[in-house]
Amino acid sequence: MATVETVLSSIFSTVPELHSGQLGLLSGVLVALLYWHGYRRSSLALLTAFYLLALGVVPAASRGLLVVQSKPWYFCSLLVLTSLSAIGGHLAYSRIGRSSRPQVPEVEQREI
Repeated sequence: MATVETVLSSIFSTVPELHSGQLGLLSGVLVALLYWHGYRRSSLALLTAFYLLALGVVPAASRGLLVVQSKPWYFCSLLVLTSLSAIGGHLAYSRIGRSSRPQVPEVEQREI
């Protein structure tokens, strides 16, 4: 039986890679929460800002950003994967929600 430790050690070879992946996942969850609550433009702007920070377009001012910028592959992958999954899930949820609603025929009102 595989434990969490063996699975994580097979994916991430160093601790900074693991932390970069964790930060990407959490950032993606934040973007997803904003998107699900109706802040579409803000969430996409935040996604872009996170991505640009990870690529080093904006210089790092804290240790967390240094970790992310040293291993941006893990951060960007999990950020985009989480965000796109949430956006796709929201689209599917809204389409299924619309199709499962009963169609009520409109009744014409006659003048008396």
